[in-house]
Amino acid sequence: MTYHANARTTMHQRKRIRRSRDPYRVQARTLGVSVATVAKWTRRADPADRSSRPHRLHKAVPPEAIPLLTWLRKDWLVDLDTVWLALRQTVFPQLSRSAVYRELVRLQLHRLRTLRPQPSRPRGRFRACPPGFLHLDAFALPRLDGHRRYLFVAIDRATRLVTMQVHPARDTASALAFLLHCQRFYPFRLYRVLTDNGREFTLRLYRGRGGVRTTKVHPFTQACRRARMRHSLTKAYHPWTNGLVERTGGTIKAETVYRWHFDSVGLLMAALYGFERYFNEHRPYKALGGKTPAQLTQDWYAKCPNRFLRQPVGSFTTW
Repeated sequence: MTYHANARTTMHQRKRIRRSRDPYRVQARTLGVSVATVAKWTRRADPADRSSRPHRLHKAVPPEAIPLLTWLRKDWLVDLDTVWLALRQTVFPQLSRSAVYRELVRLQLHRLRTLRPQPSRPRGRFRACPPGFLHLDAFALPRLDGHRRYLFVAIDRATRLVTMQVHPARDTASALAFLLHCQRFYPFRLYRVLTDNGREFTLRLYRGRGGVRTTKVHPFTQACRRARMRHSLTKAYHPWTNGLVERTGGTIKAETVYRWHFDSVGLLMAALYGFERYFNEHRPYKALGGKTPAQLTQDWYAKCPNRFLRQPVGSFTTW
């Protein structure tokens, strides 16, 4: 049973009070409550807590105004101020704007965005390409030992081969270190990298003094050029452009940090890198014929060996 937040007696004590024939003062002294409390539960037939809700609710919006309010909001999709002025200038001059807004919240009509018909955006598919097209992103990890850490994730578009690294900061130095790790991890030549517009990857959205955009080239882009890789950026506020690594990051977090509690950084990293090995060697991709990323890598090596820098053998994991 759920008791009231300030309840001083339990259900068993209330039934005992009702059955007892002792004076009120004796029962109050025994249970540690007031005489009024004992008298209340003696007279009350039901020992359960009553609702603290008022018997009659006072509403600022009259009941006869609700159909008109709903019609204006749902059928005409007008904003809050228009609804308020329409009701105030016609038959309800005493209405306040805050009262109309509270009624819209109660009716779940306070967000026009959810009321307007949303155009169905066609679901696109990534263009097929040979191995070497990487999707990169960084995700925040839970705080451990009072410090925030970040997980850098990369996935190849053709083979779905994943690699990841944990870094203490989401900055340029971490991004450069992870790019170097990707070059050592993947057995094929990398020719293109797709990232978002984070400060660790680009300066495209950075504005200097006076609101002028900078013309400097980000160190991450410079490192890509030195390695003969093309650095591409997603369109601002369009995260689905890099949806492959976004979805992969969500899967990694759902299977590790959202599922288990970690007492140390070592346990967290062991779980992340263990899931990386499972993802690459044991997790099949239904959209790619039910094969694992390791099997897809072997198939690409048999089909296009000239794209590979070495034979893809061994364990596909960072450890």
